[in-house]
Amino acid sequence: MKLQILHVPDCPNVAVLSARIAEVLDGRRDVEVDQVVVADQDVATAVGMTGSPTLLVDGLDPFADAGPGPSVSCRLYLDETGAVAGCPSTSQLRAVLAGHRLPTGPRAGLTLAGWRAAGTGSRQAGLPSSLRQVHQRVLRHFLTVGEAPDRDWLTEQARGVGLDAATAIRELTAADLVHLDDDGRVAVAYPFSGRPSRHRVRLAGGPAAWAMCAIDALGIPQMADRDATITATDPSTGEQIIVEAQAGHWHWAPASTVVLIAQTGEGGLSVECTCEHINFHSRPEHAQTYLDTHADVSGRIVDQTTAIDLAYGIFGGLLREKA
Repeated sequence: MKLQILHVPDCPNVAVLSARIAEVLDGRRDVEVDQVVVADQDVATAVGMTGSPTLLVDGLDPFADAGPGPSVSCRLYLDETGAVAGCPSTSQLRAVLAGHRLPTGPRAGLTLAGWRAAGTGSRQAGLPSSLRQVHQRVLRHFLTVGEAPDRDWLTEQARGVGLDAATAIRELTAADLVHLDDDGRVAVAYPFSGRPSRHRVRLAGGPAAWAMCAIDALGIPQMADRDATITATDPSTGEQIIVEAQAGHWHWAPASTVVLIAQTGEGGLSVECTCEHINFHSRPEHAQTYLDTHADVSGRIVDQTTAIDLAYGIFGGLLREKA
């Protein structure tokens, strides 16, 4: 593998990026790392630098959607929580350098870091402060009660922060963060499901709640910073899977369990094209069989550590106060 860091002279973020790459590689001998100084626009166009610094992995930019066209300006990235940063985070680099890619659909060619950048955390980060507060109150309701709030409750929360309730609900829906069912109850508030699903999460000292998918289930204890027990079923065999989070340590049973990150269709709401297909599988071959027998589904089988990191990147910062 060959890495190239493209940058303008004296770019302040090159040292940070280099240090993070060194940490992720941790002595690997199969990776070559070079730095290329780009002094003008013509050279930026020739080498594919879309802002400084740009990282190329075997000649390709894994964060291509984080930058515009060729440029000698500073480049900005979104970290796991949707915050703006001067270079990719360690977790994002680890996913990239491990070669985890999602092959088709609206996230075609993106690494898992790209999946994070398009996830719930990034969409929430783009909300105005008052609307973000409403979204956080929805999530805390699930954490406290374990069940979905209704439209009247949402209306009260929106008015409490000075928003028109109908507008707030419409904007949360447009951002693909909260969706109501025909009865006016919250059916979707990623990572929570207002309806029974294949994934049940019981928090220590709190209620049990349904999660939209496997990654969402892994995200709930990390978002809440609480221990939890996740109970799920392998969609291919019906075998029970239990994942326990205790004081930052994770125990998976069966130990061979993996997670399939997958999607179908040409894009749209997550609940329509991804949630049904992102599941725990008790063995890698079960996940592969699922892919093989669902012609319209494309995806990637990831190990336990990668799944936990991805879940944290998407959901870990949802309840934090933004500066």
